[in-house]
Amino acid sequence: MENLTKQYYSIGEVAEMLGIAPSKLRFWESKFEFLQPKTNSKGTRFYSQADIKLIQLISYYAEEKGMTLEGVAAQIKKNKQKVQDEFNVIEELAHLRDELYAIRAEMNKLKES
Repeated sequence: MENLTKQYYSIGEVAEMLGIAPSKLRFWESKFEFLQPKTNSKGTRFYSQADIKLIQLISYYAEEKGMTLEGVAAQIKKNKQKVQDEFNVIEELAHLRDELYAIRAEMNKLKES
């Protein structure tokens, strides 16, 4: 995921950033009471960095772990900090894996030279 530098992101930016359809984001808002991005008078959504982290959690548990949306909501409500910590560890491990693949690719290039 790209570095989060802005304070708020549009639904289109978040959808593109995370590879999730905007319609799915709107649907998840209806299912998760704790996912409520700011809106202006026109109804335009503005997602904070905390909102994006919640979406990542929901996506991880629903799509990668195969949990139901009700299960995801219960898990996050039960112990949000534990869920966030687990996700952070998984995210860091994925980052380390990507770095190791890059190192291996560089080593293979050096062997070919």
